[in-house]
Amino acid sequence: MTTFILFGPADAAVDFRGYEPMLRSSAVAQSVYREFAGAVDVPVDHLIEGEVPHLHPVLLRWIRQTAAMVGVGRILEHRHGAAFAYGGISLGELAALRSSGAVSTEMVVNFLRERHLQDTDRDEAIGFAFVPAPVDWRYYEQPGRMTISCDFGPVLGGAGRMVMVSGLRSALESARAEGPADLQVVEPSLAHQAYHSPFREPSRRRLESLLKEHPLSRPRTPVVTAIPGMYTLSSAAEAAQALVVSETHSLDVPGLVAALRNFSPSKMYVISSFLRQLEIDFHAATEYVDDSWLKQNFG
Repeated sequence: MTTFILFGPADAAVDFRGYEPMLRSSAVAQSVYREFAGAVDVPVDHLIEGEVPHLHPVLLRWIRQTAAMVGVGRILEHRHGAAFAYGGISLGELAALRSSGAVSTEMVVNFLRERHLQDTDRDEAIGFAFVPAPVDWRYYEQPGRMTISCDFGPVLGGAGRMVMVSGLRSALESARAEGPADLQVVEPSLAHQAYHSPFREPSRRRLESLLKEHPLSRPRTPVVTAIPGMYTLSSAAEAAQALVVSETHSLDVPGLVAALRNFSPSKMYVISSFLRQLEIDFHAATEYVDDSWLKQNFG
């Protein structure tokens, strides 16, 4: 069986306490969480819930979600065999590169720290909009105010298109009333910066410097991304370039779906409750790994 594991984007709805039964009963998950806990110098149980004084809540959430995705990915491979390839969208790109061996756990944490640092006093935000067909979803591409930071493509059987929008919070708030669809703006406690946006240029430069100082390794297996023109990563140089480009360029999920078809997966495991809701056609037998999967497997 040709197995493909896709790591989804950060999901604001995730309750990390749902991973506690998995952590209690799985030695595989425990080893992953020990790696991440060691990298941020906290007790393992602090990666499930609670505050960590030296970590910003948004950064802590990224680290928790990455640890959870990598842990679940290792459990899937322990049960079903090694993946033929990995895929990742947004934060999932980093989880996929960690699973492929291109980056270490310590590098994941260092990368997220650099990505998180605030560069300006701008009040930035992200939001999600389902734009019914055939309404023009390009309304949200307004450089300088807001841009489409991730195009998830046609969803729900073609009923419309899901896009993630990044930009100034004031622009996104205005678009809630003026735009063609209901734009759900994410609250600052969950996401207080624009992502995959021209606003990320200072972060892109920092990350480029970090990756020059700490070169990545060659992925053991290919990694498929949603980065236009860089859909399949097979070398350390490609992986590093993709992480840098992803900071300021919009992501293209339809391009990822087209690229993964080249691998002809017989089974896909999609680690994301958000992607389950979108009902994207991955053109392969698909099993979603989310809260329902956790309850079914670990109670």
